[in-house]
Amino acid sequence: MGKIKFNVIGKKKPANMNVRFYHGKEIDCNAMSHILIDPNIWSNKLQNLKPSADKKIKNHYREKIDGLKNHIIMKFNDDFAAGNSINSKWLNNSINDFYGRNNKEESLLFVDYIKEYIQKSKTRINQSSGQLISKKTIAKYQNILNKITDFEESLNHKFGIINIDLEFHEKFTTYLKVEKKYSNTYIQRSIRQLKSFLSEAKSDGHNVSLEVDNKKFSFKKDDAIDTYLNETEIKNIFCLDLLENEKLDNIRDLFIIGLRTGLRISDLKRINDFHFGKNVILISGTEKTNSKVEIPIHPQVKEIIEKREGKLPRVVSDQKFNLYVKDLCALAKIDQKIMGKLMNPKTNRKELGYYPKYKLISSHTCRRSFATNLYGKIDDKTIMAITTHKSHKQFLDYVKTTQKEYVEKLAEFWENEI
Repeated sequence: MGKIKFNVIGKKKPANMNVRFYHGKEIDCNAMSHILIDPNIWSNKLQNLKPSADKKIKNHYREKIDGLKNHIIMKFNDDFAAGNSINSKWLNNSINDFYGRNNKEESLLFVDYIKEYIQKSKTRINQSSGQLISKKTIAKYQNILNKITDFEESLNHKFGIINIDLEFHEKFTTYLKVEKKYSNTYIQRSIRQLKSFLSEAKSDGHNVSLEVDNKKFSFKKDDAIDTYLNETEIKNIFCLDLLENEKLDNIRDLFIIGLRTGLRISDLKRINDFHFGKNVILISGTEKTNSKVEIPIHPQVKEIIEKREGKLPRVVSDQKFNLYVKDLCALAKIDQKIMGKLMNPKTNRKELGYYPKYKLISSHTCRRSFATNLYGKIDDKTIMAITTHKSHKQFLDYVKTTQKEYVEKLAEFWENEI
């Protein structure tokens, strides 16, 4: 026999009572009852109206709640015996059936909502940064829209907003993992973005499945395997003789500035907008977070500026930067084999393996190297003030000290203690 609980969530008046229906370990679903009630007269713990409630009000709600409860139980007995799926969609349909409502799929399709959202985002202000939504972010929105559209085409079925539930989640993640061969990290990001769209849809007044808030509506990402350069490797790059190679000399200087400032590539490309003082670099607003940052000038950066007689390295595209820094690291003999992921051109997917370290270097190496090389030498808050990480957890994700280096740091600490 299935069990039902009616709960009031929050203190908003009136509250739309939530219905939880569960049976054994396999069935546990939620939906809105469409019974509006004052939270002060209902006890979730007692599953009843409070004794202080007016008698007429009690009778009114008791009749509604008992009627809906009995209807759901009877519907479950029939549908469970018939082998029908029992989930939040079923529960929502059962509630609509009780009220005599039409159970047609919601008129607004999920992909249509995302298309509208993307269009609005082109002129939308990011409330946290005060800036227009970047083209890069809009491209990410478009990417997940394309994936959902491809998924729907594979099923020959379109999903309404209300239909994005655990059943959809299971099918969509299986499609991305098994058929498209995407990594767990890519799938996790896709689900996170999908949930963000649904949160916006809910704010816009659309009905969204309560299963979206279920802990199962998620995906575990892969453990990050990211590459960073230690101080010795950075010194080797800095000391390369590149007088006869203007292209790599320019990239080397730009790379060193990135390694010594921890800037994102989007900010490094705006280097000519920064103010280089005698001892600090002033950035009025970073690209991603619009944060004001002051970064002390590293001695290597000072040498670069002096060498160039006050001029800064020429900015190049992301693609060229990522290509040329690999050449730099190869010249610096940073070629020991380490674990990492490289793109397989045949599958267009990153594959885990052991590769020469220089092949794993990219623009993102700058921030990870900056954070890792300073970690443990100065306090975390000081590093975070420069990297503009908002949370300590987010910052620690950037720290990539190896187990061997942890051992060496501890040994050095003990040696200095003696």
